[in-house]
Amino acid sequence: MIEDDSFAATPEKAPDKKAPRRVEDLSEQITRAVEKRPGDEVRCTWVSGDKYRCNWWAQLSTDGYDNPSMAGLLVTTHRVRRSRFLHVTREAGKLVITELAEPPSHREGGGDQSAR
Repeated sequence: MIEDDSFAATPEKAPDKKAPRRVEDLSEQITRAVEKRPGDEVRCTWVSGDKYRCNWWAQLSTDGYDNPSMAGLLVTTHRVRRSRFLHVTREAGKLVITELAEPPSHREGGGDQSAR
C-alpha cells in the first residue's frame, strides 16, 4: 500500500451555531389569560420553544351518583374537558396566543418535563 499525504483531510470549520434563544416560561401568565368557564381549573405546561399544552379541568356532575354527598371523597371528580397545544409569544407586553392544529414535534427540542 502506498501512503500519499496529498489527499489528507483537512479539518473543516464547524458551522457557527446560533446561541440558543432563552425562552421565558409563560405558563402562569397563559393560565390567567385563557378563557375559562365557571369552575374550570386550567393547567398549562411548557413543551418547547414558544409552545405550551393547556388542559381545562372541570368537575364532573354528581347527578349519576347514588350518594352525591360523597363527592369530596371520590378521587375521580375532575376530568379534562378541553386540551390544546398553543403557540404563545409576548409582544409589546401582551400575550399573543395561537392554537396549534397538531402537537409540536419532539424533534424541536426541549419539553422534558421530568428535568424541570
